[in-house]
Amino acid sequence: MSEAGTPDLAISIGTLGNFGMLERCLRSIFIEDAPNLRYQVWVIFNGAYDDGTSDRIRREFPHVTVLTEKGPLGYCRTHNLVLKRCPGRYVLVLDDDTIVHAGTLPAMVSFMDTNRDVGIAGCKTLNVDGTYQKSYGLLPGLKTELLNAFRPAGFWPRRLYNDTAAVKEVEWLNGSFMLVRSEVLERVGILDEHYYTYVCESDWCYRIHLAGWKVAYVPHATITHVGGQHSLNTTFRADNEIVRAHVNRFYFVHKHYGGAQLFLLRPLVMLGALVRIGYFLPLYIFQRSSRQLAAARIKGFMKVLQVSLSRKPYCLPAGMQKSAG
Repeated sequence: MSEAGTPDLAISIGTLGNFGMLERCLRSIFIEDAPNLRYQVWVIFNGAYDDGTSDRIRREFPHVTVLTEKGPLGYCRTHNLVLKRCPGRYVLVLDDDTIVHAGTLPAMVSFMDTNRDVGIAGCKTLNVDGTYQKSYGLLPGLKTELLNAFRPAGFWPRRLYNDTAAVKEVEWLNGSFMLVRSEVLERVGILDEHYYTYVCESDWCYRIHLAGWKVAYVPHATITHVGGQHSLNTTFRADNEIVRAHVNRFYFVHKHYGGAQLFLLRPLVMLGALVRIGYFLPLYIFQRSSRQLAAARIKGFMKVLQVSLSRKPYCLPAGMQKSAG
């Protein structure tokens, strides 16, 4: 890794301070044997959760640039601290609960160098047990919301994954690994902080697509993503996370498709919420072991119904705005 001149790659890693996950991620990056790849690594700590891990990273990984900010920041504000700097030819947005496989970084940079029409790219993602993890999907909209009302995987239908061995253009990428061009940042901009987290990747990829670049899935580069333990997860209860996800989908449609589709989206979201309540209510009544989970889900989807009827369903309820910091 060379520190002279503009690096090929700047890697942005957001964390709440889980040293075990972060250390494993960083070691998988620094073990990379790619002498021709110049890169810098930035770790952004949410100050509200830093228990001394940032100092430990500075000691054990002196080449890492550590930023500590008061929080909670959320996914978008965290990575925007690096994206605003646009410090390399490419910037990689990376979750700290990932392991970057050997050869992935040079392969992805080479792919982007060769395919100038691609503005942002993601790679093959595996679960810890080696099975395939879905890392791209369909954009929010009326059709996908209708599918999602009856099928929880409506945004990730099976047909999208019939062939995962070929490079393909996709609608959006999972935020665990997104490699973006510096030219894209200059023209399209950074992540939209209205989202805080959830759906922000869809928004970014769609804006990049509208600006004339492709969004690509590259299967010959690989990461392992733990998932479910992402250090940027909010401290909100499960019911609030459900509300945020739906509010952000309302915001996406409001922002990109306008008032008519927003109006039509309301009954679809309400239908989906009612279907979920109908599913979890028997679990709450008859399965004691599932009662706590079911109660949180029912409470969340009841809030979704309320949000769907509000004047601005694309804005968080006041109580959640306050807790977002």
